[in-house]
Amino acid sequence: MKFGSKKKQQEPEKGKPSFFTPKSSDQDGTEVEASSLFTWGKKEEAPAPVTKGRSFPWSKKEEEVPAAPVTKGRSLPWSKKEEEAPVAPVTKGRSLPWSKKEEEAPVAPVAKERSFPWSKKQDAATVVAPPPPPEPVAPGTPPRSSKFSFGKKSTNTSPSSKSVATAPPTPSPPRKNSSKRTEYDESMVSEKTRRKCCSCKCVIGSSCLLILLAIGGVLAWRYGPWFQGSLSSTNLQVESCPDCCNGLRSNCKLPVNKVLFPTLHNAHSSKDHKFIGASHETQFEDALVEGYRGLQLSTCTCENVLSNALLERDPALGLENSNMGFCHSACGTGVRDPKAVIENIKTFLDVNRREVLIVEIEMTDDSEDDLRTALRASGLLDHVYIPDSKYVDWPKMGKLVDKNKRLILFGRGGSLRSCDAPDCRDGILYFYDFFAQTEPDGSDATSCDSTLNGDVNVDYFLVNQFQKNQAKMPSPTIANDLNSYNELSARFEDCQGKLEPNLLSVEFWQQGDVLEFVQKDNENRYELMKMGFGKRGLRG
Repeated sequence: MKFGSKKKQQEPEKGKPSFFTPKSSDQDGTEVEASSLFTWGKKEEAPAPVTKGRSFPWSKKEEEVPAAPVTKGRSLPWSKKEEEAPVAPVTKGRSLPWSKKEEEAPVAPVAKERSFPWSKKQDAATVVAPPPPPEPVAPGTPPRSSKFSFGKKSTNTSPSSKSVATAPPTPSPPRKNSSKRTEYDESMVSEKTRRKCCSCKCVIGSSCLLILLAIGGVLAWRYGPWFQGSLSSTNLQVESCPDCCNGLRSNCKLPVNKVLFPTLHNAHSSKDHKFIGASHETQFEDALVEGYRGLQLSTCTCENVLSNALLERDPALGLENSNMGFCHSACGTGVRDPKAVIENIKTFLDVNRREVLIVEIEMTDDSEDDLRTALRASGLLDHVYIPDSKYVDWPKMGKLVDKNKRLILFGRGGSLRSCDAPDCRDGILYFYDFFAQTEPDGSDATSCDSTLNGDVNVDYFLVNQFQKNQAKMPSPTIANDLNSYNELSARFEDCQGKLEPNLLSVEFWQQGDVLEFVQKDNENRYELMKMGFGKRGLRG
């Protein structure tokens, strides 16, 4: 481009180019040395943009350059604003001999290679030139790997990377699947398995040790030397009128199978004697004194180790080599020595001449012989009533008292089978020949529906008035409800027109109003008997 008027310059001498002219005149007429025309390397002497106004022979090409790029590089008065906001491509406007190559080169790389003072701001500003195309990324490469790829060094051209790239994308694909990693994984798995097994063994061993210690503590508490002779009943005397039978005069005039007997279920099982899952709080001897006249007992055979600690094995009763005891299925849960049980029953009958007892014993095969031996040796069989005929005509209670046959024995289990009453060995009558009962497990504690075993014309009816809790254990709370007067009255009302109960079996005998209810019911039975009801064993 041309700025101002162009003056006619002096013709150079022949043989010399014009730029070697020693002197030349400026626009204002002053002479300027030729060396000053080429001071574009010195910023303090002559700014580079000023030389662009000169018309040199080689500047014709510059005129052909587009106007916009050339004006950006000029330092003219109206270009100050452009200098305040420098642009990276300013250097492209210079028309120097060596600038031809720069014009041919790409714009963006040249601007980045130059280090001008104003190019630092250009780096921080938005780059005008288009960014270089991103290097190709394998389609299977995880996004995380491209995050840390800097330059060409971040590209992975190994064969293993190609195999990973072509693999289908997975949540967390392993980069390597070498045998070394497999061995490491197997060792880790085996180590975890070994630790897990060791932990399981430690837990099992600790649990077994705690169980053994608990069992040892229970055995020490239950069967220690302090247990022997923990309780003994010395006074079994009861207060009664001289002409009463089981506390009432009216009972003496009733047949024995028409009287209601309050009975203890599992009479031997009590907390007094350290039974686990005891059926009663206190021992049956105290219940006899209070007024209970029926006992349900069961025998078992203890282990030799426990027998030495729990049983006296009294030679006087023929039990010196016996392991028999009174328990429920296992001696480990509690047992009573046969000597104490048999002798206390005999003592009660000896000191209370007007009292009649009914005892029902459930025995096992290996304990029956020892039980019979102890009964004979104790003298208790002297009080047992033995019927005279097969079809028993049960006497009145007053006659039993007069004859001193005030104990009626029933048995089941072992080798006991149905027998004629006079022929039953040791006077132990077969239970199922004479009894009907409600559900024996106590599952039904509301009705009088009975199970009949043997002859339909039964002589005794057993009502099981007890239930277990959810843990299948006796419960004093449940017993307190079932033994209440209202509950007993409601159940016996259901017996109207059915078999009349003779034995009322309960647990936790101290709970409720059993004795009061039994006394009232026996008085009503006598009144009904006088009016002619109840002679056929049906409740009127």
